[in-house]
Amino acid sequence: MQRLVVTSSKDTTFRLWDFREAIHSVSVFQGHTDSVTSATFASGDKVVSGSDDRTVKVWDLKNMRSPLTTIRLDSPVNRLAVSNQHVIAIPHDNRHVRLFDLNGVRLARLPRSNRQGHRRMVCSVAWLDDAHSKPCNLFTCGFDRLVFGWRVTFPNKDDTKLNTVKPN
Repeated sequence: MQRLVVTSSKDTTFRLWDFREAIHSVSVFQGHTDSVTSATFASGDKVVSGSDDRTVKVWDLKNMRSPLTTIRLDSPVNRLAVSNQHVIAIPHDNRHVRLFDLNGVRLARLPRSNRQGHRRMVCSVAWLDDAHSKPCNLFTCGFDRLVFGWRVTFPNKDDTKLNTVKPN
């Protein structure tokens, strides 16, 4: 059973629920100016939150007073996901899906032509990967009622850019 749970809220906050002790606790975190649309764990000690305020923030669980990284975007953020290789996939209202690392470095944008991308808002993304798989798969779904699978090849540890992003 998961002992820590993170949830997002329309009241501009996200909550960390701690079920490790007999007396359960809830911590409320503020840092966004609009609805928090998504919050998820990344690499064990970090939380990534996305919001309608057009930001994604990376938080350290040991110090949640201010984010480690703030990624400013040009469109509201929908249900994001973080890969086991620590890449954040961010779906947007504007039909884009952008990939960033946990330091806020932009790695890629998924193609958006009529043949290769969504025609309407992208509402959710999900990674199918494990810590050792290269390449891995990213699935995106949108209000165009389509689901796309993307093959993503991650760089070597010395590189900073993704090698390829191709539709499956």
